[in-house]
Amino acid sequence: MKRLCVRLSAVEEGIVMAFAFEGLNVYQLALKIAETISGMAAAFGKGHYILADELRRGGYRICQQIAEGAGRWPRAEQREAYSVARGFVLQIVPLLELARRASLVPTEMHESLKNELDTLSRMLIGLMRGGEQRPAGEGN
Repeated sequence: MKRLCVRLSAVEEGIVMAFAFEGLNVYQLALKIAETISGMAAAFGKGHYILADELRRGGYRICQQIAEGAGRWPRAEQREAYSVARGFVLQIVPLLELARRASLVPTEMHESLKNELDTLSRMLIGLMRGGEQRPAGEGN
């Protein structure tokens, strides 16, 4: 049995990925956002544990749903998984705003994350509409 591998030359040189979804631009952006959120939430402190935890979990779930969607068949099941991932993106937005209002997130970071979340949302809509799934570094 052959293993499907995708090389991420534009993202991480020299790393061979075992699963095709790991090379998707949408997945790589989701990972970046999840890492940013996780690092940001770690600094919230004990009084904001629930907010930090919800933000982290949302970021992780987006990555999981994209991976699941890429492996689903028929196409309707892929769309459903990408739709769920987009739902998690939308759930993060108000949590991020609450963190900003509590002065837990600097305005610049808040705006940057919102822009990345908007881009991610648009990419997921494209996948839901049947957009091409290209590995990172191969166009897009």
